[in-house]
Amino acid sequence: MHDSLAEPQDLEDAARYVLHDPREIARVLQSLVEAGALISAHIMPGGLPCPTALLDVDVDGNVLVDGNHQESINQRIVTAHHLTCVSQLDRVRIQFRLQDLVRVDNDGRTAFSAPAPASLLKLQRRELYRLQLVPGPLVTVQVPAVADRDPALQVRVLDLSGGGLALAVREEDERRFAARTVLSDCLLRLPDIDPMPVQLEVAHVSRRDPPPGAALRAGCRFIGLSPHSEKQVLQYIFRVERQRNARERRAV
Repeated sequence: MHDSLAEPQDLEDAARYVLHDPREIARVLQSLVEAGALISAHIMPGGLPCPTALLDVDVDGNVLVDGNHQESINQRIVTAHHLTCVSQLDRVRIQFRLQDLVRVDNDGRTAFSAPAPASLLKLQRRELYRLQLVPGPLVTVQVPAVADRDPALQVRVLDLSGGGLALAVREEDERRFAARTVLSDCLLRLPDIDPMPVQLEVAHVSRRDPPPGAALRAGCRFIGLSPHSEKQVLQYIFRVERQRNARERRAV
């Protein structure tokens, strides 16, 4: 198993990459079945890892999971609160939780059936790196007005990655950034680049380490970002990182 799959990902930090649409989740799970992908299932509580694989996904997204050759492990799975399952497909990290597992017979072999997971993390390697922008260059997102009482907002970007960004949100604007809210027709403004149309989905809102002048951090993921726009975002991240590294080397 690849080193990156040794432990489950902190979902709070990766929440912007979590899928909630049952159809999208079922498609990803079916891809794991078709690829015969190895899965590291962490039995919770305790975190005991054991290798397994998805055997089948039905039309409702319910899954069939391979059992273990050790009966003691199968007994642990039966009594587990849940399994945190981690895998990798085409260099994309996949993570999901299975609960209410039921032991079943699958052509003479032990297997476990479970309801479809409510969410699934799909995280590409290039999305792991986040460029911290505070302190640093001013990058903003313009959120359009949605009603007379909700004027257009110019919101500072706190960090940026190939998969999303975090915004500094004032207390009075919190209701516009509730989790699962889709922010359409936004404009991402990067220095020296024309304003970039983007659509965002708010993945989580946190009061942890808010920047000066803001009360909240809203982690958002890009929805349907075009390849050209994604390339511009990544090029900007690499350019700023190179400039920072050059300054650090001169300061030594």
